[in-house]
Amino acid sequence: MIIAGKSIPVAFTFFAALIVAAAPDRQLCGDAENIADKIPSCKVTAPPGPFQPPSFNVSKWIWTGENPVPGGVNPVGVRAFRKNIVTPCGKCAVHATIIVASDNTHVFYVNGVEIGAGAGWTKGHVLYAALRPSSNLFAIAGGNIPPGGPAGVIASILIHYADGSTETFITDETWRTVASAAPPKDFQLPATDDSKWGFAALQGIYAKTRWGAVALPPVLGFNDSKWIWSSDHKNGAAPKGVRAFRKTVNECAKVAVSATVLIIVDDSYTLYVNGEKVGAGNSYTRSQAWTILNLHPTFNTFAISAGNIGGPAGVLATILITYNDGSNQTVVTDGSWKAIQTVPKGFELPFVNEAEWEDAKVVGPFGVGPWGKGVVIPLA
Repeated sequence: MIIAGKSIPVAFTFFAALIVAAAPDRQLCGDAENIADKIPSCKVTAPPGPFQPPSFNVSKWIWTGENPVPGGVNPVGVRAFRKNIVTPCGKCAVHATIIVASDNTHVFYVNGVEIGAGAGWTKGHVLYAALRPSSNLFAIAGGNIPPGGPAGVIASILIHYADGSTETFITDETWRTVASAAPPKDFQLPATDDSKWGFAALQGIYAKTRWGAVALPPVLGFNDSKWIWSSDHKNGAAPKGVRAFRKTVNECAKVAVSATVLIIVDDSYTLYVNGEKVGAGNSYTRSQAWTILNLHPTFNTFAISAGNIGGPAGVLATILITYNDGSNQTVVTDGSWKAIQTVPKGFELPFVNEAEWEDAKVVGPFGVGPWGKGVVIPLA
């Protein structure tokens, strides 16, 4: 079988036929690269699970050492910091969750790609990135704005490995920097030679400096998400029972690696990705977050069975997908999701005939009654 000019194994033909029959409007992307085919240790064996937050508790504030007094006044300007983290033998890095704060500003890069920017030392900034299997370059452009003063950056990097284990890395004196100079050209690229750079200077241990404790950010937000249900939700209420919802993300131009999901349902739910159970919950006041490391490279179906015991009903979710090029995509619950007033067998599987499904009904934006904006969101 030939697809997009590439030879596809005969065993794949049945898979392709399912797509054509069940979802003719979706593309079959062909034999997208899967790193596990080349590196056995990169086969993800870790099941989806609860979100695991990084921690600032052992992190250190660092700067260039232009002022030898920790926490002292430093010149105005941008300074470069970088750290190459090598994966232990026998493991494969998949995904990173990063929290970072700065006095005054920061731009954060992973393997040369900017993944986020922010400012301030009172509240942290959370970032997510897909990783390379064996070596990853983390870099920060830290800024000290006029009129100058104390300067520093602090970060904690939680790396998820394919086998389900994790490891935390922090900003400390092992990071490389260039004192008294703007960031060198291509400082954020893995290929840049930093062997002649100096080492970062300690400005203080987390929570024991002038900056104090840093407030943690939420895992994700709901601001762009909509409460959805099936079309039988009327006049602020829905019949008792269980409904099914699904959304497929089909991105042929990129390779998906991982996802972080924030979800809350009135009244209860079970979440699936590509037919695999992720987790469940039964609170309409407290949301939950989940980490998924084993996405399909190009075609991913998120499915939810949601139960209502009477009265108002709704599903609210935000999904952040990370791609191997350093980019990410946010998917929210809205009218583009599919809904059905039953729970068909196999509804959670990637390739389902959705002819009898309807567009989800938007009950209202985040903040609408009766739920309001008092929903508890876990911190990163």
